[in-house]
Amino acid sequence: MGRLTQNQPFDVQDRLIPKVGSGDKILFWQDKWVENRPLHERFPNLYVLESEKGCKVSDRYKVGQHGIEWFWGSNNALTSEDLLCEWADCISAVKEVNIQETSDVWLWKTGSVTSDSMVKTIRGELDHINVLNETKVLKWLHWIPKKVNCFLWRVVLDRIATKEALQIRRINLSSLQCVLCNNEVESVNHLLMTSESAQLVWSLIFQWMNIPLPGYILSVVQLLETIDSHSWQKKIKRAVYVVVAATCWNLRLMRNECIFKNKSPNITNLIGNIKAISYTWIKNRAGLQEIIWEKWRSFSF
Repeated sequence: MGRLTQNQPFDVQDRLIPKVGSGDKILFWQDKWVENRPLHERFPNLYVLESEKGCKVSDRYKVGQHGIEWFWGSNNALTSEDLLCEWADCISAVKEVNIQETSDVWLWKTGSVTSDSMVKTIRGELDHINVLNETKVLKWLHWIPKKVNCFLWRVVLDRIATKEALQIRRINLSSLQCVLCNNEVESVNHLLMTSESAQLVWSLIFQWMNIPLPGYILSVVQLLETIDSHSWQKKIKRAVYVVVAATCWNLRLMRNECIFKNKSPNITNLIGNIKAISYTWIKNRAGLQEIIWEKWRSFSF
C-alpha cells in the first residue's frame, strides 16, 4: 500500500562520527568511537557477557593517580583465559583514544569532510532529495491541526486504511464495497473524490466558495494541483486549502461513523460541519481576527 520514492536513504550510523570528550554521550559497545568500528563487533564474546549493553564510555573508566583506568563493569565475570586476553586487547584499543574533560560531540560526515554543524548540514542534504511528485502539492499549514496535515499527507500517498488497502494487507473483510454508495470498491480516491456522496459534497462546497469545480478531477492530488495553479491571493489560497483539508477529514469521519456506529450518511450535517470546523481552524490558528462567522458563511473576506 502506498508509493515508494526512488531516493536511496543514507545510513545515519555510518555518517555520524563521534568526537570523544569525557564519554558521557557515547555508547561503549555500540558506537564507532574506536577506529571507526563498534567494539561489540570487534569483541563479540565480551559483548555477550556484558550485562549493561547500553553503557556509556564514561561508565567504564575512572580517573586514578596514574590517569585513566579502564575496568570491566559487567555483572558477569571474565572466567576464562581467552576472555581475559580479549579484554586486554579491548583495553589496548580504547587506550588509544584521548579522554578529555569536555563533553562528547557528534560530527556529520559528508564524503571526506566532517562538520559540527550537523543539523544545518543534514537539512541541506535533505533539501536536495527529490520528493514524490504527489507530495509537492502538500502545504504543511499551521492553520490546520497536525493530525489533519498528517492525514492529508497519507491521503496523497494512498496510505489510509480503506477497504482496498486492508485487502492488500490480507485482512479479511465481509465486503469491499464503499459504505457511502455500496457500488464500488472503497479506495482512497473513491471515498474522498469520486463516490456519489463525495461528488455531491465537493459540488456544494465549491458552490459555497464560489469556485468552479472542474469535472475532470478524479483524485485529491489533482484537486490540490488545481488549487495550487490558481493565482489567488496567498490568504485566499490558504483558506481554500483549509476547506479542502476539512472536507477530506470530515468525509473520512462520516465513513467511520457509518461503519462503526451504524449511522446513515447525512450530507446536510456534513456540509455544516465542514464550514464550522474550517472556520474554527482559521479563526483560532491563523490569527485572522477580521474573519467573522457571518462573512465566513458566504466565504467572504
